[in-house]
Amino acid sequence: MVMTETKKISHCQNQGGLNMRIIALVSMATIFGLIFMVCPSICTEAEDDGIVTTGEVEILAGSFVSLEMDNLRAQDDRVQKADQYLASLGFQPAKEEMTDNLFGIKQNYSGLVDGVDEEQTYELYLQEYSNPDSEMTAAVGRIVLRDSAGTYTNTYTFILEAPKADVSSIQEYYVGGSPVALEIVEANSWWTCIIGQLPKIGDECGSSIKNCSPTATSIVGYIGCVATNCGPSFSKASICCSCGCDRWCRWAYGCCNM
Repeated sequence: MVMTETKKISHCQNQGGLNMRIIALVSMATIFGLIFMVCPSICTEAEDDGIVTTGEVEILAGSFVSLEMDNLRAQDDRVQKADQYLASLGFQPAKEEMTDNLFGIKQNYSGLVDGVDEEQTYELYLQEYSNPDSEMTAAVGRIVLRDSAGTYTNTYTFILEAPKADVSSIQEYYVGGSPVALEIVEANSWWTCIIGQLPKIGDECGSSIKNCSPTATSIVGYIGCVATNCGPSFSKASICCSCGCDRWCRWAYGCCNM
């Protein structure tokens, strides 16, 4: 079942000065509240046709993620649907800018595909939702994958729910249906796919799925912990699970089934 929305668009949207990146051969550095993870080409080698790609991974500041989610709630019908669904259950977006509430990744990929230079950008935004009267916690997520030519963009809007007593027991829903009849649908997709991919990367990364659970108090904090422990490998798995094995993005991220 395809649970992403792929659109063909006529122009490329420029993120302008909001993009923050650092170019260095270090795996992690903390600068003014931003954590940057730079992935060497060896860990971003595509599985398709032996194409080697290089990409920079950025873990985005909470203030940036908060602003993007506010903009999406104001303008995007799928994020609005997810927000309305959680509001009907008594949940509100957590606004305090801390790692337990906000998490985001951005990565640019480039490579030579069939003799043509290609570039793609992947973005992931997560925001915690809280309800003090509920035994559950929740989060809304948004994934965007686009090519630099402005030809394709793939979006996936989803909801994560888990018991407060065990935030690693995540159930995922996605926003599906047509624009005039959106619906919340139970899914086994992005997060399930990542859980399946990380143990293949290495023991340390795979064990973080379990090791981050006892100390996490929110879904976003838990996923952020896993991402930090896995480094660039988390971003690669997340992107692979978002691509959907389409040829236009598979060259860079490989093919993983949701």
